Amino acid sequence: MATLSRKSVALLFLGGAAIDERDRLGDSVSRAAHVKPWMGRMAEMDIIADTKGFFIADGLGHVGIRDWSRAARTIVEQYQEFDGFVVVHQFGTVPTAAFALSLILGQIGKPVVITGSPLLSAAERAAGVPKLKIATGGEFGARANFINAVQVAVSDVAGVTVVYGSHIYRGETLAGSMTALAGEVLGKIDFGIRFFGQQSKRTSRKVQLHDRFEEQVAVVELLPGVDVQRLAKSMSRTRAVFLSPTEGGVHLQAAIESLLKGLTQKTPIVLYQPNDSFEPAAPVLRVTAPTRSTALLKTMWVLGQTTNLGTMRKLLS
Repeated sequence: MATLSRKSVALLFLGGAAIDERDRLGDSVSRAAHVKPWMGRMAEMDIIADTKGFFIADGLGHVGIRDWSRAARTIVEQYQEFDGFVVVHQFGTVPTAAFALSLILGQIGKPVVITGSPLLSAAERAAGVPKLKIATGGEFGARANFINAVQVAVSDVAGVTVVYGSHIYRGETLAGSMTALAGEVLGKIDFGIRFFGQQSKRTSRKVQLHDRFEEQVAVVELLPGVDVQRLAKSMSRTRAVFLSPTEGGVHLQAAIESLLKGLTQKTPIVLYQPNDSFEPAAPVLRVTAPTRSTALLKTMWVLGQTTNLGTMRKLLS
């Protein structure tokens, strides 16, 4: 009788791993030596698949582009060894991480599932991580996130998803915080996994890494009283301007014209204004994304991929 081969899942730790607030050995992961005890405490995952942990970052401070790039590179390095990947992430910035990894990993043919714990470890509390005002379900709720994420990681779905509780979200669509997520729901987990509508399926194509971000981007908020032209003249080394108007008090077209007078012709202006019908003229580009922070990430990522304005416009839309 033929036997089915065991599935394998890699867990990448970037904070958010607490399974008990008492913070005994194995209750959370804030350094590499904690991975093995934590995996022992989460032995239920091995009923679903063979699992192995990789420490990326402690998640106690700022988690950003360099950490997500390290996680993505680990996924690429281990791609042939595992059927799926779970990114255990600092809880407060899961939606932004999901958007970033969606950009970096592109049309990946295996599941990359992001989740985290709503519980705070002692190390997180000591580091001043804000306490989440959320019904956590205690240890069971934290464990359920990780177990459900491993289930999705061995499913037939592909691409970056977020698992929180019983819901599976498409990673690149999320807005809001983990206490009030908004985004495309791909499915639910109860006694099994139920997917809704269309989702990407596993493929055998090779994964490609796109982790170049241009960080020399000036972020400008158009506040009443700001001398935009003088501000522009101080941006001699910037690669682009990310323009985020505030509501009321600023004439957008006049502000853009002032920026253009102060900038060099090679410096693109990228406008994020999700709730307005204003259509900028060239060389101003519009970026679409679920939130302001993901719009800035997308801008930095696009600038890291190309210097051609036409290609930028296509990628930003």
